[in-house]
Amino acid sequence: MMSEAFLSAILQLIEPLNLLLLVGGVSLGCIIGIMPGLGAPIAITICLPFTFHLTAIQSFSLLLGVYSAAVFGGSISAITIGIPGTGAALATLADGNTMAKQGRAGEALGLALVGSVFGGIVSAVILAFTAPFLAGFAVKFGPREYLAISIFGVMLVGRVAHGSLLKGMLMASVGMFLTTFGVDYINGNTRYMFGRYELYSGLPLVAVLSGIFAISEILILSEKTFKKKLVKDELVKTNMPSFKFLLKKKMTLLRSSLIGTLVGIIPGEGAAIGAFLSYSEAKRASDHPETFGYGEPEGILAPETANNATVGGALVPTLTLGVPGSPAAAVLLGAFYIQGLNVGPRLMKEAPELMYSIFIGLFLINIAMIFIGRIAVRYSAKVSNVPTPYVVTVVSLMCFIGAYAIGNNSFAVLVMLISGLFGYVIRKLDFPIAPLAIGFVLGPLLEKSFRQSIQISQGSVGEFFNSPIAIVIYIILLFVFLWQPIKDKLFHKRA
Repeated sequence: MMSEAFLSAILQLIEPLNLLLLVGGVSLGCIIGIMPGLGAPIAITICLPFTFHLTAIQSFSLLLGVYSAAVFGGSISAITIGIPGTGAALATLADGNTMAKQGRAGEALGLALVGSVFGGIVSAVILAFTAPFLAGFAVKFGPREYLAISIFGVMLVGRVAHGSLLKGMLMASVGMFLTTFGVDYINGNTRYMFGRYELYSGLPLVAVLSGIFAISEILILSEKTFKKKLVKDELVKTNMPSFKFLLKKKMTLLRSSLIGTLVGIIPGEGAAIGAFLSYSEAKRASDHPETFGYGEPEGILAPETANNATVGGALVPTLTLGVPGSPAAAVLLGAFYIQGLNVGPRLMKEAPELMYSIFIGLFLINIAMIFIGRIAVRYSAKVSNVPTPYVVTVVSLMCFIGAYAIGNNSFAVLVMLISGLFGYVIRKLDFPIAPLAIGFVLGPLLEKSFRQSIQISQGSVGEFFNSPIAIVIYIILLFVFLWQPIKDKLFHKRA
């Protein structure tokens, strides 16, 4: 049966329309990634409403292409103009932009492209082998286990948010509160309806995410003046590294791929942490660490490999547990809900063709990036020089069209605007938006598992821990929170 599903996934993926969507997703992701301020979450959010009338495989051919390419696209602007398109591209900035100033922009871009493709392929392979195993294990999960994994995801997201646990947890709590609107699916009562029948099913996911990510960014971009040309409007050539050079750097490539994938698997860690950790490890293992920051090729290869490896890693908890591994993966969950799919351990049995198409599609996307990435690099100067008002206008138009398409009424547009204004205010107050978005996605799972656990235990909180799997999850969570202060104290004593 699995072989039939595998073959069926391949046959569907190579259909002309699916291949066109895949290539279109990669192309669009590169363009959006190049533009400073935009990134993978916004890129997926913009495309999400347009998947309503697509099949599941078509939707993920488009969205995964956008996701992977947007992560890579951020490095193009970081290298060519010194402005990272994404937070993860900050790790590439020092060496990449230095090489560009030295007249080696083509070499730097070639390293970024090869590293991104290699990391993406390795993480896709790990995802393909890891996800079915974890899904089989997670089938044993009940309400108590899901409660533990939901708390684990929310707490980790809060922990890494701008270094402030209080701000991160506050935003995650706000996100979870926003999921309580509408009908209570446990007892059927209505909550926070305010006389609006549109709230019967709760706040529309796509509209809220579009507002939090895209509209808030549009408002911030609107504060800036017209963008001046930052680089000459000329073609940039990509000089691909030789096979001999890559063979010498094989340990850097493999180490960075594993670091990126593992960091991506941990909910809330994100591509930026994977990129910086990989950069740090490459510098530590180097025979000439003093060259890092001054145009060192490994200073580009390491973070870019880890950067894209986090994509496959983030999909592991997303697909197997329904816990998003990154803000972009949280938005991607919206696509599953649009398709009427319940993400989690049973997805592998209920939709094996889709799962295999995601594994194979992610591999094909990275292959396609080799060719499309070179074209994107070639015209990166033209894309980077697009004035900010034009970017704001196009993104705004797509958001409004997408929000209206959700229910063919203006209510979703109103929700998007209010969410965007709220996202703008909290960003100006230096509160993170990622925990808010992930809390909004995880809220229903956490509430449902918590209330079911209460019913099973007949009100006894101690019964929450009457599960070996849940206990292990709580122990790991406790270790994660205590490890940093313990490590700091140990180093302080040694010093």
